[in-house]
Amino acid sequence: MDLTKLSALEIATAIKAGETTSQAVTRALLERIEDREPDVDAWEYLDPDAAISAAKKLDYNPSDGLIHGVPVGVKDIIDTKGIPTTHGSPIHKENRPCVDAPCVSLVRGAGGLIMGKTVTSEFAAQRPGKTKNPHNPAHSPAGSSSGSAAAVTDYMVPVAFGTQTGGSIVRPGAFCGCIGYKPTYGDYNPLGVHDNTRSVDTLGMMSRTMADQALMRAVLTHMPYRAIQTADITKLRIGVCRTPNWELADQATQEFLLQAAGDLEAKGASIADFDLPDGFHEAIEGFDAVSGYEISRTLAYEWFNFPDLLSDNMRTNRIPNGLKVSPSEYQAGLATLGAYRRRFAASLEGWDVLITPSAPAEAPADLTTIGEPPFNRIWTGLYGPAINLPLYTGPNGLPIGLQVVGHMGQDDRFLDASDAIYKALS
Repeated sequence: MDLTKLSALEIATAIKAGETTSQAVTRALLERIEDREPDVDAWEYLDPDAAISAAKKLDYNPSDGLIHGVPVGVKDIIDTKGIPTTHGSPIHKENRPCVDAPCVSLVRGAGGLIMGKTVTSEFAAQRPGKTKNPHNPAHSPAGSSSGSAAAVTDYMVPVAFGTQTGGSIVRPGAFCGCIGYKPTYGDYNPLGVHDNTRSVDTLGMMSRTMADQALMRAVLTHMPYRAIQTADITKLRIGVCRTPNWELADQATQEFLLQAAGDLEAKGASIADFDLPDGFHEAIEGFDAVSGYEISRTLAYEWFNFPDLLSDNMRTNRIPNGLKVSPSEYQAGLATLGAYRRRFAASLEGWDVLITPSAPAEAPADLTTIGEPPFNRIWTGLYGPAINLPLYTGPNGLPIGLQVVGHMGQDDRFLDASDAIYKALS
């Protein structure tokens, strides 16, 4: 049994059955990391001795926790007690929080093992971290949850936290080739996660299986575990949403979306085009005003005390331009997003889910970019769940994902439908 290939659910089940131990799994993953980390650079902080020691304690103290003994990666903008949390910036290289973020506490409380901290872009914004695409190290892994997506894809850890403001869960999932799930806004408690844009920031999870998303959802909502109940594909009404940014998708991405629609229809799903309500561009403008206002004020300490340690883009563009957004413009942006959210919810009635691109194209051969979010920002701003399904391979041999979008506050139903789509197209 190759322990590195097991899902979180499989690891937890095997440990409970006495078929393996947390120590054995952790050692296997550490060996994988030692072998692959020079090429992938997924980890910002990793202490192998501490991880093995934690695994020993878990083995000696069995529990009924849902993920007892399962290693979990934590994005490096999430507070971890006594473990460096740098937010992807040299300004905070000595930062060791005195308490865990609630999401980390929930993982530990369910028996999970904190494997280490995965690389993030600077303050979960545009400057990339050191991570490379696990399929080709010359290509971008996207961001900002680059380390988490790469580590999960490359079998270094079964699951890892991501966060999304623009597209920082879905797009890294698409570029690296793993499942990236952004739940309904607020479902996973964001306290202890460094703000980018608090009004839309969403905590989520990277995995290789849909089952692990349901498992980790139970852990992070502290609700009874509900396994995915795969929807009947013939009873799903699925909208094909090109969005007004359709022309920004390359030919392969467009063809795969339309292929997915045709294949799902052949499997018995009800498929039709879905057009977003009028006001898309105004909603994006509102999103940008909100994001600019919030991130620039969030980083006031860094801006006033350590400007030379900020990236050029953050120092000369993102913060100064964000500081120009007035409170009235900010409130107008919030109102515009709120109104569009209501119109979208009304237009989605009668549909189960939408399918849309996860990213404009395959990962570019450029490690100075995290990619662009034309197929992500709107869904973050609309608060509903979104997920990347790693289904296709592009002309350069790199992953191309399919994004599924659902109703806000109906994540169980959403995961059931997404699983049906994933199985129908795999």
